[in-house]
Amino acid sequence: MQKRGMVFLALILLFSVGFASAENSQIIDLDENEGETVIVTVDSTNLRFSPDSITLNEGDTVRFFWDGQLLAHNAVEDNALFDSGDPETSVDYSYTFAIGENGTYQYVCEPHEAFGMVGTIIVNPLPVNDTESPEPPPSNNDEGDENVSMMDGLISFIWFTPWFIGMFVLVGYLTTRKEHYHLGVILEEEADIEATPSSSEEGNTLIESYRARVLTLCALYVAQGIPWGFITVTFVTYLAVEGVSAGQLAFLLTLGTLPWSVKFLWGPIIDRYQFPEMGKRRPWILIAQSGMIVILSSMLLIPNMSSNVNLVGIMFLVYNIFTALQDVSTDALAVDVLKPHEFEKVNSYMFTSKAVGGIIGGAGLGTIIGFVGIKGAIVLQIPILVVIMLVPLFMTERPGEKLYPWSESVGEGKTENAIEKKNFKEIFENIKIAFSFRSAQLGILLSLIISLSYFLIPVLPLLFVRELGWTEEQFNATKGGIILIVTMLGYMAGGQLGKQFGGKAIIIYSAFTTALITAFWGMNENLWSNGFFMMVIWSLQTFVWAMVSINIYSLMMRITWTEVGGTQFTGYMAMMNLSAIIGYQLTAPLVAMFDYSTLFYIAALLETVVILGAMFIDPEETRREMAKRLPE
Repeated sequence: MQKRGMVFLALILLFSVGFASAENSQIIDLDENEGETVIVTVDSTNLRFSPDSITLNEGDTVRFFWDGQLLAHNAVEDNALFDSGDPETSVDYSYTFAIGENGTYQYVCEPHEAFGMVGTIIVNPLPVNDTESPEPPPSNNDEGDENVSMMDGLISFIWFTPWFIGMFVLVGYLTTRKEHYHLGVILEEEADIEATPSSSEEGNTLIESYRARVLTLCALYVAQGIPWGFITVTFVTYLAVEGVSAGQLAFLLTLGTLPWSVKFLWGPIIDRYQFPEMGKRRPWILIAQSGMIVILSSMLLIPNMSSNVNLVGIMFLVYNIFTALQDVSTDALAVDVLKPHEFEKVNSYMFTSKAVGGIIGGAGLGTIIGFVGIKGAIVLQIPILVVIMLVPLFMTERPGEKLYPWSESVGEGKTENAIEKKNFKEIFENIKIAFSFRSAQLGILLSLIISLSYFLIPVLPLLFVRELGWTEEQFNATKGGIILIVTMLGYMAGGQLGKQFGGKAIIIYSAFTTALITAFWGMNENLWSNGFFMMVIWSLQTFVWAMVSINIYSLMMRITWTEVGGTQFTGYMAMMNLSAIIGYQLTAPLVAMFDYSTLFYIAALLETVVILGAMFIDPEETRREMAKRLPE
């Protein structure tokens, strides 16, 4: 107990040092004789430029900058005064208005013009005496010069201090009452793990073999990442570059996104309709993967995809129905077969695998499409998915199940009676029961607040590239390379630590540590020009937050009732997606009000809110209460 107290005291001291150094931060000089540069970025969610109207003077520059968008955009002036080029997911294009080019200019994003993605630039004449005006006298207010500010809304960290002191006291209190708040729940089960027969490696089914569980779930998560990365990044960008109109592209995106938006509807269906002889979830996974392969193969028969948009749209819809089905079925399978003490560790493997799949489908295929073409990218996916499909094809969930409908049962026992078939009325009654527990309801709340701090993600490119002078290539290499690797390492470390010390403990301690790192980052503005410092602090913040995320996923699995696992866990994941959307929508209003440092402080505060959401969740409540209600 004393050791933990010393650790938190050290973190507070680190905080104090950071605050002191922030008070002595140096001015970053700007050349006042140069014209002003105004950045215009994009809001891909609402298909808008941000801001969509700006006012400049002659000699000023407009810079169109966005990075890593899901959709490709460009900026083209109506009379071709400026043109950022073909639609791209990452753009860095500037245009300086020369003397005499005053007036009002309209520009559009060509793929999304029909959706109102237009902008206006008002250019005022340069004042006659502008070049002769004396330099303003030096300011006596040093505080205003000490900030690399997006806006002038600086809030000193001193105003945030009471909150962080309160959270420090709260974490210390939770540490002293760790048994009451279930911080060490995994440690309490360690003594029983070795004695659990299902933890052995004596069989080959998913229930019996830990190795089979890890291999199958990780392979399926790679398969989930590949099509999502391909559809949302590679394929959409290809069609935009090929000149598909805004209306047609919207049609495709609507059909492609719809199955993912309502994927939770699959939950009751896969819980209701089952083929017990082959397992609860495995038949649905095989159906989904077979459908994905068939649709991808069928796309190769389309002679010219950009001129057969309606047919491509139908295939988009069907393909994403199958990918969403696999996503829901795989999550339900994980809830069914993983042992309670495996959630943290195996989840880290699964989400790392999904990131790898996303890289393959998005960055990987998106890079080589210039060499092999769109059909070549599709052809490359098919053998990958076929190989992944072999994993569940030759695995069974439980002893006594069949590999195929015509084959003999594998192992001893029968599963027809073990897996009870239910109608929809019973399933919805079970869903009602599952969400009647306090921990299940708090799980919804936690899922809704986990990603509110994501408003900071779109801010980072502006800070690094606009203010600190990083090139777009440097930033992309860091974000898409080092930071992604650090995220994977954070997943792995978080899973291992959660298994050893308990998932809730890692969530609470890591969330508080992440908040301290984020606030420390914001306070040390004088070090932002140091590339090594920025790389290290960004990596640390990403690593620790990845440990938070992976253990929250595991916690959601622990409070999910396996009888409705396909519905309940998918519901939590849907709430997490909604949380990210809310976080991104907070970016514009917060950026309009505050400077960079204050944005870091706000993000740190929101990261600590996760502690409040997690502290009252009892990881064992669902299993304990259901054991009381249901006979053995």
